[in-house]
Amino acid sequence: MATFTGQSGKISLDNNAGNVTAVAEVTTFSVEHTVNTIEDTAMGDQYRTFRTSLNEWSGSADVFFDTTHLSSFGNLLVGNTAGGANSTESATIELYPAGETATFPKLSGEVIVTGFSVASELEGMVTATISFQGTGALTMTAVA
Repeated sequence: MATFTGQSGKISLDNNAGNVTAVAEVTTFSVEHTVNTIEDTAMGDQYRTFRTSLNEWSGSADVFFDTTHLSSFGNLLVGNTAGGANSTESATIELYPAGETATFPKLSGEVIVTGFSVASELEGMVTATISFQGTGALTMTAVA
């Protein structure tokens, strides 16, 4: 069984020009994949029963704010140059929880960037949080 540490983690995101490039200054990220369920309990059943339904996934990343984030994420936010309301445009994301070493895990898919917030404090770094919603399948493979 292999375990990993996160200090070599990396996120790459399509910059809407067709180039998947590294997101600068990442400090943490998370991805959640869920399977929805539909109840199919009928009268007379002793216990509730369920069936699986659609899958979905989403995530977020925290970064130290860098001026490159202004153009990178500003261009991807829905309602900006991504096409506005009801846009179906998405960006490719690649997440490397332990780095890009061969056989290490890699998660990838298409996302819609749903949020970008910036925080500043008196005695701290300026940070930003990026939120994204997966559209389509989340692929989990090993780095080639």
